[in-house]
Amino acid sequence: MASAAGMSLLAACLLVVALGVAKAQGGGGVGQCVPQLNRLLACRAYLVPGAPDPSADCCGALSAVSHECACSTMGIISSLPGRCSLAPVNCSA
Repeated sequence: MASAAGMSLLAACLLVVALGVAKAQGGGGVGQCVPQLNRLLACRAYLVPGAPDPSADCCGALSAVSHECACSTMGIISSLPGRCSLAPVNCSA
């Protein structure tokens, strides 16, 4: 099992990757994801196992993320292991 510090680092990295990919994709509706995802930094403390409940700031930031942005970002994050030649993440195991 990974340490809390390791999981925290992984969560922070995934958030940074999502922010970077959204920024790199630029124009159109996806470009609107950048400020929405930036606000999700308020959720970083909640992204590790055993974390406290999310803060009001985190919940507010999450409620401001559009459906298009959320789906695009989740797709990008889920494709990351394959793009790095790693096995897919299976969360049901």
